[in-house]
Amino acid sequence: MIIELIPVIEIGYNNQGIPVPDQYPYWDFPELWDKYNFDSYKKAGFKDELKPYLAGSSFYTLAEITDDNLTKLVIDHTQEMLDGKYQREQTSPLFGGYVLRIDGEDIYFPQCCGDLSDIHYWEKLANGENGFYAGHPQPQVKIEANTIILDFSVEALDEDFIPIPKDSIVSLDILTLKKAIVQTKQELKTFELRLEKINRDNHLNIDEIGELLIWNDTND
Repeated sequence: MIIELIPVIEIGYNNQGIPVPDQYPYWDFPELWDKYNFDSYKKAGFKDELKPYLAGSSFYTLAEITDDNLTKLVIDHTQEMLDGKYQREQTSPLFGGYVLRIDGEDIYFPQCCGDLSDIHYWEKLANGENGFYAGHPQPQVKIEANTIILDFSVEALDEDFIPIPKDSIVSLDILTLKKAIVQTKQELKTFELRLEKINRDNHLNIDEIGELLIWNDTND
């Protein structure tokens, strides 16, 4: 079993006055939604084209986001804090989370309200803890010996997972998950260096910008 936790950032900008497609879900009409996202980003002022992790989605890998686009994203995300409208503790990490990929197949995508600090959720699972997760919906979890069992079954009145996982039950080897987390955290540390450079170059003066936009350890 090969497990990957791929960090992705969700880039919205759905308030640009661009007509929203009326055909759903996005993975069944990817060209339509890719065009909508492209037009929205262009109108919002992103300089470089963005290629989504999954066609039609608004998830982007860290490497896919150019420095110019990341600079805009960081400034927009923190502007109200910098303007004094919100306190630092009211500012969330960058939205998105982690795509769970097993043996080359995407199993589970970040859900509503997910962000980059969700790496702590995966760490807790790998340590045998069924920790609280801020995103929703979330799978039911069972931990048995060295195996984590994720149950994506949806009751009649529950939210659907987006996209809907192909398998309702997924088992993860804990040791393999721990190795994936180590690799993912290394990628996050590299990303943190990019954030620090943006902070310096644009004189944002945000203390511990990586802590704010990635780790959020104070609220863990």
